[in-house]
Amino acid sequence: MLRLLVLPAFAALVHSRDPAALTVLDTAVARMGGLAALRSVARTRVDVITEWQRTTLDARPMTAVGSYEWSTELRDYSIPAWRYTRRFFAANGLTEIVDLVVDSVALQKASGKWGPLNVAYVDERDEVFTFAPERLVVLARDAADARAQPDTVIGGVRCARITATVGTFHPTLFFRRGDGLLALARFRAAQPRDFGLAPWGEMEVDIWYSRWLKIAGAGITVPTQLDVYRVGRPYKRMTALSVVINPVIPPESLAVTDALRAAFLSDTARSQFIAFGRRPMFDLPLDSARIVGNAFALFNTNGAPAGAVKLGGQWLMLEAGIAPLSLQRSLDFIRRVEPAARIGGVLVTGPGAAGGIAWLTTQAIPTWVTPAARPYVAPVLRGSKQGSAALRMIEGARWFHVGSDSLRLETVDLPDYPSTTVVYVPSLHWAYASPSGPAQLDFVAAYVRSRGWAIDRLGSGRAFYGIPLPAASNGR
Repeated sequence: MLRLLVLPAFAALVHSRDPAALTVLDTAVARMGGLAALRSVARTRVDVITEWQRTTLDARPMTAVGSYEWSTELRDYSIPAWRYTRRFFAANGLTEIVDLVVDSVALQKASGKWGPLNVAYVDERDEVFTFAPERLVVLARDAADARAQPDTVIGGVRCARITATVGTFHPTLFFRRGDGLLALARFRAAQPRDFGLAPWGEMEVDIWYSRWLKIAGAGITVPTQLDVYRVGRPYKRMTALSVVINPVIPPESLAVTDALRAAFLSDTARSQFIAFGRRPMFDLPLDSARIVGNAFALFNTNGAPAGAVKLGGQWLMLEAGIAPLSLQRSLDFIRRVEPAARIGGVLVTGPGAAGGIAWLTTQAIPTWVTPAARPYVAPVLRGSKQGSAALRMIEGARWFHVGSDSLRLETVDLPDYPSTTVVYVPSLHWAYASPSGPAQLDFVAAYVRSRGWAIDRLGSGRAFYGIPLPAASNGR
């Protein structure tokens, strides 16, 4: 009886599938080596060079960080397990770490010792495995909701568009009409536990596929260059140096001991920079926060706002933090050490992700945004589906009042950081600019001198209380 019930349902499902979508997908599958060959891919070994990009939202065409990673990936799609040996190029040679993600557990081997990693790497494994091209086209072909959309033209090339649910994602896939191969996967998704990606909320992701090669002995053709864009900007370029299909992977390479699994599941381990286990990376306590001189709040925690200054009896927060949790904990610290504290507002100046803005738009806390920060705030609001009506945009040089005191806001162009906001607080003999590199601080110091401002210390995003005003150098 069960068989009689299932077969009509299956037949109805097959009948309801979009034949136009299947034609496009079957063409891509055939060009890549055929359905049987693609379904036979259970494991891969890939050697990859990754070029990381800086998520800048200004007009610069090239945004390379200068960080290159040579990695060897062992993937077993059936477990699913991902062993990711990463080698980073540095002045003193190669630094190697090994990330291991097996089912729902993430571990890392650094300096010869294994320990827990963050669950964000499980999320990353799921995305990487889903959008591996040899799997993606098969998953889309098997999807009951695969649908053809009107063709489009990209760079003068006509492309078919297919939407389908693959794993937990619902991308639009673009296939070139000329050769039938996959050109682009575009989807929206959040990475709420990843330190660098959480601020953007639900962001648009593009994965471009190119440099197609036929893999010797495997009978399949795959792209060996993947260019990933997030928030509309380059994120990383991954170029495969070699690809092996269905290699023998020693079981011990993907083994997780009971002790390491328990350490991951305990959710207690953390480093100075990230939380391990199933909590978000930025879920870090402010156990090193302190007040200096009754006027500066130093949070000293990765992802927290740069700091806060007390002006005219009110605390002004500088920057919004990497995520709402980071900002909330910083405000809680001030209120805990000073129960009668008055929060004058939040001033966002930094050219970087400001995820705390998503929470601030729902609070009765005045929030000001400078031109340098505005391009970064806009995608945060889109990703969190919040409007900008509650934010106050600041333009040009001006005095800015907090309580009975005031500060000065001006703009200076710094190396790699155009239109940087410089904050000058005369009553504290202190100035601040978010960029923290030595070259940038030299420029800020020169600007402060040119303005004749009397300051004792120069703060930045990494050292909020700051350093004594650097001596003039090289004529600056």
